[in-house]
Amino acid sequence: MSKVLRLKGIIHDIDYEPKVRTKALEPFAFERFDINAAAGSGILEFADDTSFGFSKWKSPKPSRSYPSKEIYRTYHLQTKRVTVIPVIKDEGNDTPNNDRITSMTLARMNLTDVYIVLAWYDHADPNTDRGGDRITGQLLNNEFVVERMREIKRAQKSALHWNTMHFERDFEHVYRQAVESYRRIGEQCNVEMHSTEKHLAILEQYLVDGKFNLEAFARYSSARSAAAAKREAMTTHDLEQLTDGDKAYFELVNLQGGKYHLTVDEVFWEDGRLVVQESKNAPKCKMPGLGVIQDGLFKNILFYSIDELYLDSQRIEFVTRLKLTGNISGKLMLPDDGEADIEPFADSNNLTSTNRCLLKYLYEEVTINPGFTIEVASNK
Repeated sequence: MSKVLRLKGIIHDIDYEPKVRTKALEPFAFERFDINAAAGSGILEFADDTSFGFSKWKSPKPSRSYPSKEIYRTYHLQTKRVTVIPVIKDEGNDTPNNDRITSMTLARMNLTDVYIVLAWYDHADPNTDRGGDRITGQLLNNEFVVERMREIKRAQKSALHWNTMHFERDFEHVYRQAVESYRRIGEQCNVEMHSTEKHLAILEQYLVDGKFNLEAFARYSSARSAAAAKREAMTTHDLEQLTDGDKAYFELVNLQGGKYHLTVDEVFWEDGRLVVQESKNAPKCKMPGLGVIQDGLFKNILFYSIDELYLDSQRIEFVTRLKLTGNISGKLMLPDDGEADIEPFADSNNLTSTNRCLLKYLYEEVTINPGFTIEVASNK
């Protein structure tokens, strides 16, 4: 098994322009907005002609449903960008899927200037396909989401200040609502849910003198996230295609005091610089799908934005890269291979018009964000 490198990065600011947008975001009128009926991302339009981008998570665990692709789709907007995150996602005691939001998600959103709306599921149906031992069709409490979005629209606060205020004021209420909802849903659906007592015991770890405390939340949940990131550094997923590089475990720090831990799929030395590489693989297709690629691009925004990177307390030079592999031949390295090289590469692999357009968008992305590279290669 390859070794795992421990790296420390310092981020001063985010300066990144996304380009992989194949269709316009759908607009939704605020007066009739329902988070459950809305697309995964879109534009929320208000009666006074103002608007902001929104996205939603299906689970508070980022790797469960890849919500990063939805945030990426709103990231080009010059307005506020809001993302709705359930604090807990339980599918029944028959499944290990029992996810809770962590401070690492809070730090990521603070860092990327994304406003958070905490939410809870308050409706579900029994999953009859599995004999009724799990729940499905979960719906968020829309009234609370809409009220918080109305408040964000009025707020003269940065995402960092809103998120801090929102967590300190609303986290305990939303969390307790989620726990109570799952208890009720379990009774109504005749499905055994995960332990209410355990959920509440975890909440107690976040309280100081009976009130929610961000430092306690970070101390307890970040410790669990750091351990998960270290475990992640020892695993390989189907959507990754790793060859001869090492996994890496990052501790990232920003100037607002945020600190969080995450892994990158692969790091290796090239021309005296460390290549920090996210990898997306299409096991049966010629290229990964659009959503998978956008998920990888959003994750790269954080690595791309690192101003200082240290290995064993020594500052090192680095570049960021997204590697896309599939059932193709040859290799395309963007932007070193120019726009004129895209069509011959696409012709040799008989790529669809959709993938040809996607390669051109990717070329724009690396051109406008210097130091970021994209490799398209075979997964053989």
